[in-house]
Amino acid sequence: MAQATMIAPKKTEGRVSLARWLGMIPFFLFALLFILLPSFSLLTGSFLDAEGNLTLKNIIELFVNPTIVNSYRLSIQISAITAVGGGIFGFLLAYTITVGGLPSFFRKALITFSGVASNFAGVPLAFAFVATMGRTGFLTALLDVYVFQRFF
Repeated sequence: MAQATMIAPKKTEGRVSLARWLGMIPFFLFALLFILLPSFSLLTGSFLDAEGNLTLKNIIELFVNPTIVNSYRLSIQISAITAVGGGIFGFLLAYTITVGGLPSFFRKALITFSGVASNFAGVPLAFAFVATMGRTGFLTALLDVYVFQRFF
């Protein structure tokens, strides 16, 4: 019977070469330009008034301005309703897939749909809405050309 020999992995020195990090430069530039700098600008700008003086008035307004407070309240209510509704729908869908005794075709289709839907949330979904129905979106452009310009 043949014996299997194990080859020990090469030991690397404690230092990491700079060349290994070269491929990360575009990511770090992207993160700096589109995440860190705008976040820093928003954070510092929230403590400045229109003239550029330091102030806490903007932060206080978040808690005393009725329009802002009502906007937060409405946003939290919408989030809670959609979370509970999504949880119930997801539970029913999972129950149907696992226990429901669906035919194989429907079960596979539901699993595929669930995988696609779970990866198409957040920023991609928001972009899809803006790209489709935004001010210069595809659907908006179609309606403008084929409906509004012809009939109005």
